[in-house]
Amino acid sequence: MNPPTNSPARSLQRTARQAGFVYLLILFLAPLSEFLLKARFVVAGDAAATAARITAEPVLYRLWLLTDLVSGGVFLGLVLLLYALFRNVDRRQARLMLGLVFTAVGISMISTVCRTAPLLLLGPEDYLAAFAPPQREALVMVFIRLAGSATVLATFFWGFWLVPFGRLVLVSRFYPRFLGVLLIIGGVTYVALGCVNLVLPAYGPFFFKFGMPFYAAGELGIIFWLLFATARVPDTA
Repeated sequence: MNPPTNSPARSLQRTARQAGFVYLLILFLAPLSEFLLKARFVVAGDAAATAARITAEPVLYRLWLLTDLVSGGVFLGLVLLLYALFRNVDRRQARLMLGLVFTAVGISMISTVCRTAPLLLLGPEDYLAAFAPPQREALVMVFIRLAGSATVLATFFWGFWLVPFGRLVLVSRFYPRFLGVLLIIGGVTYVALGCVNLVLPAYGPFFFKFGMPFYAAGELGIIFWLLFATARVPDTA
């Protein structure tokens, strides 16, 4: 029998479905920003080509920045929904999850700020005449690389937050316990990816592909359960 409309269980189910939808939205926005739009503008090792692409499509470049901002806002919305869902399970772990995501989003915003610099450096302002075109192009690449370094740092927190999230799933029993284990494994994999990108950046793309099943399994699994299996949330959450 379905719980009454105003019961705590029904309220948790509604929150869970909202969280599942928002989580799914993040899985669309993040690759759009980090892979499709980034590849449109950044030419590895070629500052002149990168600057030329940004100059040719400034509106699309600004859309890339907007996508980053929206992704950050959606990520915050997700963790607030998850906090509402799990706060009565273990408030300490829920707060830790909240703080780690806020930190990750803050670092990501630093990355976005760095990406705004090329628009200023490639603008038509007279004061930029103090820099020769090759100097401006080199500075564009410096800020793009700096944004990438901030993203590497954020990768650690993309992993850190999944650990308390996984523990909450394990303790709550709202969902199958194996999902909590998979989330924790995914979090450890993200941290390992951050270490590889920091210490051995040349191997980063390989490790990203190698680690994808580990962090995708838990996140895709919890999205499915949040969206379609929330009837398992007990009345006494």
